[in-house]
Amino acid sequence: MYLSRIPLDLSNRKTQIALVSPNKFHGAIEEAFTERQGRNLWRIDVLKNEMYLLILSPMKPDLEYIANQFSKPDNCGETKEYEALLNRVKEGTVWQFRLVANPTYSIKRENGRGKVAAHTVEKYQIEWLENQSVKRGFSVLPDTVRVTGTNWKIFSKRNMNQKVRLLEVAYEGMLKVENGAVFKDTLINGIGREKAYGMGLMTIIESRD
Repeated sequence: MYLSRIPLDLSNRKTQIALVSPNKFHGAIEEAFTERQGRNLWRIDVLKNEMYLLILSPMKPDLEYIANQFSKPDNCGETKEYEALLNRVKEGTVWQFRLVANPTYSIKRENGRGKVAAHTVEKYQIEWLENQSVKRGFSVLPDTVRVTGTNWKIFSKRNMNQKVRLLEVAYEGMLKVENGAVFKDTLINGIGREKAYGMGLMTIIESRD
């Protein structure tokens, strides 16, 4: 596994469009690999007032291909191997985390088919993450999780006339690993829906406290 980070040029017209229509980032990321592979996870991160495209992938991407569209030509970012971090994931270890996800719930209809809706209230957004953690190999530490931002993505998919509306929710907090193998799978495969559109990627930093 590889984790890549590409600085974004916010003055670039293509970048501005992709930040509103995440299918543009998705398409560019898929084209940045020489052969088909498993699902790539990605998200937009803001660090020290700079915006980055973060990608977790089984293979190394062609960062120059992506940077030519969304970054400055003299800075294509960097790629690091992810296995060293995954090997440090053990049951009982505590980590700081960041996550961008699409918390949803199902509304029952008379015909039996459920309608998927976004959690728009912070209380329920956090409850959604707590419920996810039970089956994802970790537990969130009490009173540490906070929602750091929400953003509606409204765009049209290719060959579709209707608009797609997705709620992007950013979380930060502390977690404890309860099941090492399951949690590693969570890091690799993500959490929740709409992974193709920049949601589901959790990243962690080991807590030294």
